[in-house]
This record gives sequence, C-alpha cells and structure tokens, in this order.
Amino acid sequence: MTIIYSKKAFPPPPFDQEVGMMMYYRLLYEGEHAAIFPRAKTVVKETRVVRRRNGIRSWRQVEKIFSADHQYIVANFSSLVAEVPADLLNRSLGNISADVEEGPELEFVSSVVTASKPNEKVWSAITQHQVDGRVAYRIRRNAAGTVWFEWILGDQYLPHDDDRGADIVWLEEWGDDDRKDQFLRVERQRLEDGGLSIHQLVYRMDGDNVAEQLEIDQYAAEYELDIPEDVELSGVTELLCGMVANDETLTFPRGRSALRNIDGLQEEINWTITRDSVVFDKHGKPKLAIPRALWDSVATQNQRDYGGRFVRNADLEVVSYDEKSGAVPMYITWDAKTAQSFEHVTRLIKYMLAISKTSPQAAGLEEGKGDSGVALLYLWIQSVIKAEAIKDKFDAAIKAAIRKCMILENSISGKSLQISDPVVEWGDLLPKAESEKDTEEIEKYSGGVQSLETTVRRMHPDWSEEAIAAEIQKIEDEQAVDSMNPTFTQPPRVNLGSS
Repeated sequence: MTIIYSKKAFPPPPFDQEVGMMMYYRLLYEGEHAAIFPRAKTVVKETRVVRRRNGIRSWRQVEKIFSADHQYIVANFSSLVAEVPADLLNRSLGNISADVEEGPELEFVSSVVTASKPNEKVWSAITQHQVDGRVAYRIRRNAAGTVWFEWILGDQYLPHDDDRGADIVWLEEWGDDDRKDQFLRVERQRLEDGGLSIHQLVYRMDGDNVAEQLEIDQYAAEYELDIPEDVELSGVTELLCGMVANDETLTFPRGRSALRNIDGLQEEINWTITRDSVVFDKHGKPKLAIPRALWDSVATQNQRDYGGRFVRNADLEVVSYDEKSGAVPMYITWDAKTAQSFEHVTRLIKYMLAISKTSPQAAGLEEGKGDSGVALLYLWIQSVIKAEAIKDKFDAAIKAAIRKCMILENSISGKSLQISDPVVEWGDLLPKAESEKDTEEIEKYSGGVQSLETTVRRMHPDWSEEAIAAEIQKIEDEQAVDSMNPTFTQPPRVNLGSS
C-alpha cells in the first residue's frame, strides 16, 4: 500500500519516469535547449565549465562552450505557452473569504489567506503546473497556531496506489562543498480506521539510491532541526494535502505537461534561426575589394618600410589613384534572400501555438486588441478557453486547501469551526476599459442580479475592507435621502384663525 524506499533507486517506479520528463520539460521551459536538443550539440566545443544534469536529481560540472563562430540561438516560445494561462489567471484571482457574513469562520479564513498569500503565489503555481503537468499543496501549522497552505512541486507529491495516503518527499544536504551528506525526508499521510496519521521519516542517500532508514529524533538533534512529531488526528477523513493535475487521462491520471508535443517544433525554430544567423555572420559583413595593381603598390611600399609584403586596413584609408589601372576600391556586399526562412519560422510558431491551445495574439503574431471586451475575448478565445479550464481546477484546489486548514484547526485546537468551502472570487481574464467595466457592474446591480457590496468590490478591487464598507454606507445613505417623498416630509400645515 505504502511506498518502500530503503535499498531502492529514487524516485521509485512509476514516479521515476514522470520525474525524468519533468526535468526535461523544465529545461525546455528555462531555455536550456542546448542540453536537450541534438542539433545544438553540433555547434558546441568542450572548453567552458557549466552545470549539467547527472541522473534525475543530481548535477555535475562539465566543460562546454558554444563556438564563437557558430552560436546556437534560442527563441524560447515554450515559456510563453506555460506563462500565458498564468498571466491571465494571476490578474483574475480576486478576494477569498468565508461563506459567512461574520463569526469565527470569517476570521479564521482571513488569517489563512493572509498567511498563505494565494494571490502572490498563484502565478508560480500555475506556471509550474503547466511545465510539470501537475502541482501539489499541503497544509501547515506552526507552534504559534498559524495555519496556512503552501504549493509544492509535483515531483515532491507521491500518492499511494490505494488512494488512502500520500508521501511528500524532498532531499536535504548537509556539510561543506568538499563532502556533503544527502538525506531523503518523507512526510507520510495515511488514512486509517480512526482518522489521519502523519509520520516523519528520514533515509540516508547513496547517490541516486536510498540507503538505510534513520531515527528521526537523532537526525533532528544532529542537525539541529525542528521536525514536527508524529500525530494521529482522530475523526479526520481526508488527507491534508492534494494535487492539481493538468490534462490528465485514464492512462496518465497524474497529469501531463502542457509543453508536450511542441519540443520538436521548438528545436526546428531554434535551428532555422541559428542557421540563418550562421549564414549572416559568415557572409553578411561587407568586404573591401581592391585592384591587383593597388594591392601590389601598397604591399611593395610595406616591403620597403617593414620588410614584409602585406596590406592593412589602415594602409587603404588614403591611397594614390592609378589612372592607367583604374585602381578604385569597392565594397562587396552579399544580398541574402531570407523571406522564405522567416515565413518558415512563422509557420512553425503558429503550429506550436495551435497544438498548445495558445492564441496567436499572445505571441504577438497578430494584433491583440479589440474595440470592446467582447471583441477582445474572441481574439483571445483559444487562450481564454484553456485558462478557464485551468481556473476551475485551481478554484477547487484553493477551496479544498482552505477547507483542510479548517479541519486541521478543529482537530488540533479543539475548535468547532463550521467546515465549508470558502468563496473565491475570479474577475475577467482579459483587461477591459474602466468605463466598460464600470458600466457592466452598474447594469448588474441595477438589474438586481448583483449586490451593492459585490458591485463596489469589483469596481474597486484595490480598496480595503474599511473603504468598501464606508462607500457602501455612503451609497445607502444617499439612496435613502433620494427615496424620501417630499409630500410626506413637509411639516404639517397650520391654520391660523382669528381670535
């Protein structure tokens, strides 16, 4: 049921192949294409010290340098494929609050959001989700009682095959540069009959293999670490961690990278641009051509002055004109016809964007602005549809993470918070003109399909809660004054009769 690490290679099957592909796609995203594309190696010489991957998780120094005459050029459109959804969702994520107007649940969710900083970290989480094919999260609580959730890499989250548990793993190194000891840390969460058990494990690493298991208390004391104690949370029926998979299928239930199927196109783009660059570098510089008689004249003079027949550029700055031989220097330039190469690169980029469900406007290949928000939406429709699907997954993950924080708080502190999903507000994925956005919000409020608080919050997303509450009070006061009927608010009439 659980994963066995001792005396085995790390990561264990079937995660080893998935982690290997993650490392490959990370190099593709980061633009380290010379390390993964075969044709890039044809322009490499062994002279400079750089770092390259050795196995799955370790790195070694090798000597490599790109030839000064044949530089491999990287036009990294792979990064754009991963970052466009993150850009759209990063600007879209709004306020996160409990689904109540007041009470301890509202205060607790507010504290979790403050400690977790989801708005600041959602861009990196979505980008890693696209590159690796999945991203994970876990719930944390410190000695001061602060509860939060954090995003972790997908290769650190290893679910058990019976869906009753999961291991969160990471490597730790101690020692100096000459000799470092490496250890595998494991936080194991497992659902038992009585509740959830959380255990801390540690193993000594021997290269890419896991050696013997160590006592966690001795390990903590030796390296002065504050490691949480093992706990049994009775009554808890779900793991305090989770995973967000990308484009999962029945054969790939743990997700697939958004960069799959485009690495070959990316290599062809790089190689086409590199090939043109080599041609330009070799033939694009103007060359000065001089008549043979002029060359002989300058070389003979240098023979008399310096004892050798040669011609320098400086020798030709001022020369005499030979009327008989017509010694007129001229520059020879090479007129390259590169239109087809540029068109080929453009076609490759469009193929890449089509495969990855990315709009051409995101790459700047087509104009990306419209006369209205609706027109802009249809221009960016491919990227918007893709981002909407990713948004639904992260919406569910954020809600689940905060709900698990409430479960942990109830179990440890003895509180009785009402367990429910928070409210996660998402705005428009694409920017709109302020006037157009305000008009839409006012129409929703006037039509009775949106509250005044939601309207003010969406029109002023950067305002504090106090400023929003004050604005709502002002609007309600003005509406109350405007709704007063002058007929009923006039003082009563008084008839003054004669005495």
